[in-house]
Amino acid sequence: AGSAGAFALGENSIYTTQAWNLFLDRLTPGGVLSVSRWYTINGRPPFETYRAAVLAAEVLKERGVKDPRSHILIYKAPIGLYNSDAATILVSPQPFSRAALTVLGTQVARLQFQPVLTPTTAINPTFAAIADPAGPQRAVETFTHEDMSAPTDGRPFFFQMANLRTILSHGLANNDVTVPILQPVIVLLLLGVIVLGLALTCIGLPLVLDRTKRAKRRGMAPFTVYFAAIGLGFLFVEVSQLLRLSVFLGAPVYGLTVVLFSLLVFSGIGSMLTERFVDPTRPRSFVPPLVALLALSVAFGLITPGIIAGADGATTPARIAISVGLIAPLALAMGMPFNVGMRAASRVPGTRTAFLWGVNGATSVCASVFGLAFSIFLGISMAFWTGAIAYAVALAAMLIIVRQLTNAHARNDPGDRLIGPPQPIVHSDSQPFPAG
Repeated sequence: AGSAGAFALGENSIYTTQAWNLFLDRLTPGGVLSVSRWYTINGRPPFETYRAAVLAAEVLKERGVKDPRSHILIYKAPIGLYNSDAATILVSPQPFSRAALTVLGTQVARLQFQPVLTPTTAINPTFAAIADPAGPQRAVETFTHEDMSAPTDGRPFFFQMANLRTILSHGLANNDVTVPILQPVIVLLLLGVIVLGLALTCIGLPLVLDRTKRAKRRGMAPFTVYFAAIGLGFLFVEVSQLLRLSVFLGAPVYGLTVVLFSLLVFSGIGSMLTERFVDPTRPRSFVPPLVALLALSVAFGLITPGIIAGADGATTPARIAISVGLIAPLALAMGMPFNVGMRAASRVPGTRTAFLWGVNGATSVCASVFGLAFSIFLGISMAFWTGAIAYAVALAAMLIIVRQLTNAHARNDPGDRLIGPPQPIVHSDSQPFPAG
């Protein structure tokens, strides 16, 4: 299923450098880590075995091993059904002894397995280069279209082997060996193009057709930017934390039941609490919730990796409690901007709050796709920090909005004033759940 692309876009907490270091630490004296992956399927190159070998070599390098090749053994099984075979990778914290190699050689011959990588033989130069004493990086760089780098908890996508060069290359013929690697990514990118096109159309077309006076449209620009930014910020943060904490919790199902549930519950509470902190008649009260959100985002981004690393040996209930404790403060703050923005918009007569609601929904859908793409190609942390930057943009837009409202109130000119009494917030029950 992994080679077919079924898991290519899903995170996997087993095949990362942090996980394999933990596995090796847990071995008893003389213990060996054994991992089996597909070698070839229908004549395709052994990409999964290559990447697993790179992962093993990188972990050994991190542990200070000077000769990884003496710690790694790879054997592949005879060709089986569907013209496929599997390879078994043996990794030992200590060099394999001559006695162990002799026993293994006897069993390999009996089972008709074939050596792929041993201290004395290599089935091709690529496997020999992966186990080079200098590390696997040079071997990784020889792959022109595939990403064979060792996955980490920051990019835990073992089965996603396409890189940006692959996507930009033209080697997409039907007989190209990279096509199976590209297929899931092409689906993701096409989805991204579609939702982005729909969002730009649904946002841009009404603005083009709007016959409102140009000065008034300029006054609405900060609102449009604000609601677009909080839609992007909410989903970028949500997607990144679903991926990050799913790895920490050990299974994607916990990511949905714990992370998503906690995020939505606490953001809903935060939206409700906004009524106590925000006074629509005092525009400056719109700013503190966004400042708090940006500060919490920065703190969360800085301290979360350390907390997760420190709790990697905790039990599942403890990990769940830690995850909820990490999410709750940030989610409370993330629930406030949408309510704050709607209250600010209600102070401007004639504001199309339903349109602003739609802007928020459209950009949040885009972020749900691009958040995953950023996590896959640039890392989960980059996806999170992109969300934080979006919230910084929202704060800047709100400062402009507050200045407009304050200036209009100060002028107090009935014929020219921008600010008015609170307007009803118009929306439909069929609208999507607001992001942020």
